[in-house]
Amino acid sequence: MKLLAQHGFQNGDKVRDGLRNGSLDGVILSPRDLPLEKLAGRLAEFAGESAEAERLFDPQYYACFLAGNPDSRLGSLLEDYGRHYLTPRRRSQLESESRVRDDLARALTFQAGHDLTGLIAPNIVIPGSCNSVEAVIAKHFIRHAKSVAMQEGFTPPVYATLALSRDALLDRAELVEFLEDITALDNPPDGFYLLVAVNQADARAEVYHTDVVAGWMLLNHTLAVNGFRVINGYADLASPFLGVAGAYAGATGWWANLRAFSLNRFNPEPSRGRQPLTRYLSCALLNRLTAFEVDALRTAVPEILNDLPSDELFVDADQAGRHAEALQTWEALQHLHASLVREDIHEGLARCRQALLRAQEVYGLIAERSPLRLDSKSDGRHLAGLGEGLDLFVELAELR
Repeated sequence: MKLLAQHGFQNGDKVRDGLRNGSLDGVILSPRDLPLEKLAGRLAEFAGESAEAERLFDPQYYACFLAGNPDSRLGSLLEDYGRHYLTPRRRSQLESESRVRDDLARALTFQAGHDLTGLIAPNIVIPGSCNSVEAVIAKHFIRHAKSVAMQEGFTPPVYATLALSRDALLDRAELVEFLEDITALDNPPDGFYLLVAVNQADARAEVYHTDVVAGWMLLNHTLAVNGFRVINGYADLASPFLGVAGAYAGATGWWANLRAFSLNRFNPEPSRGRQPLTRYLSCALLNRLTAFEVDALRTAVPEILNDLPSDELFVDADQAGRHAEALQTWEALQHLHASLVREDIHEGLARCRQALLRAQEVYGLIAERSPLRLDSKSDGRHLAGLGEGLDLFVELAELR
């Protein structure tokens, strides 16, 4: 399974260094955070670090409904890329399949003019139900993506964006019917760029919910079984579990809004709080601890440490910054992919269960050996949703 960087604001040298040290297999670029004048240079830089790396461009077309709002935070997406493919849209406009094909052609043509290894076709977000007008529009974009690319003579693989609200995963019957529709197309895309939208990027409970975990894994499994490559954007710690279900790749970045997908990042600027704490991804805990917590626990509970080279970046909590956090996250996730994802899905599922049991065990050691009260994002409340979601996925996919 491949691990990709979810590119965003303040990239600096993070992606370059991740490709250089082998902890990354590619990058998904964000036009919102990358001025058009820098796009070609960034692509050349990444190709120079690794010629085999995946270089993809998320057109972020799903922000089109916000493009007419002067208070929205679209950054370079509207300022630089608007004249090429992004136009403010209303839902009613996209009920026209000819308009959908026109917008597909513009977005794919723009990408085809750059050094990318694949083309991500645009789409909207299905906000609440797979049986809705938005779902019908999303199917139009998926149905026409490959035929538009072929009509224009584009040869790189085409990944259709499939972006669903996490709430859309809760109705299993509607989800299964939607999957049946998009896996039975006459001219299907080569793969899918899959996004699960949450309401708040920091809300662990929204992602690590039994039905959301099971639905996300079922999407990957069903699409993979039908021969599609599935790239999961903003997957973060869910990516090893998605890999077990059949995912081709998962992606994550260095800010909360690059680790969970939400349209809120395009909404008007909220009141600013403090800068988020730097965190260390513990493979044993299947979670992140703050740099301070790592310092406080490393002697009493050494089981929290990964014993990987990037541990050195967290020897001094005061010196560990966002660059160190990104590199450590990617190396830890690569390690989890290697440890859990197997070609045999049953073996992979068994390894996931073992990892969950181990995480509970190490959380128990923390409680037993240290008086430290963990930060609310550092505790083990997410493990129940992951475990129950895993079991529900097995049931839904009939893998017992």
